[in-house]
Amino acid sequence: MNFKKGNLSPDLGLNAPQFPGQQVKGLSIDQIRTLIKKQIRMKGFSFNVVTGQSTQNIQLSGTARILMGIVFVPRDITGVPVTGFNQIGSLSFKVNNEIIIENADPNFLTTLLMTDEYYYLPRPLSGTDEITISFTNPGLVEICNVLFYYI
Repeated sequence: MNFKKGNLSPDLGLNAPQFPGQQVKGLSIDQIRTLIKKQIRMKGFSFNVVTGQSTQNIQLSGTARILMGIVFVPRDITGVPVTGFNQIGSLSFKVNNEIIIENADPNFLTTLLMTDEYYYLPRPLSGTDEITISFTNPGLVEICNVLFYYI
């Protein structure tokens, strides 16, 4: 047991903050809960995009309430990041049957043409969402990494 100097009673940590963040910023528990609810989270996926048409189903956390955006990172067949997609002809992106991106060159959605962290495409989510990405690839197999940003 630890005893505080000059006190024979043990230091039980009774005055220690019971909620993360209180000790750093002096925030109330409600303020910290609000901060946590509004923090952006990320989930990444990696797909082998085969020749022809293919569709990937995306499953985000059941607590996801707002899709903030996405970013794509192309890789060669060995997994090394490359500057752009060479094989994938187009992609489409749907959230709950709403077409958000249709038949777009995937290079428009990489860091090649943007300076932000991700493409801002806010959409409400319910936690039981149907999210799909469809690819058209007339060439060889290519690896596509995608990162979803959500709250």
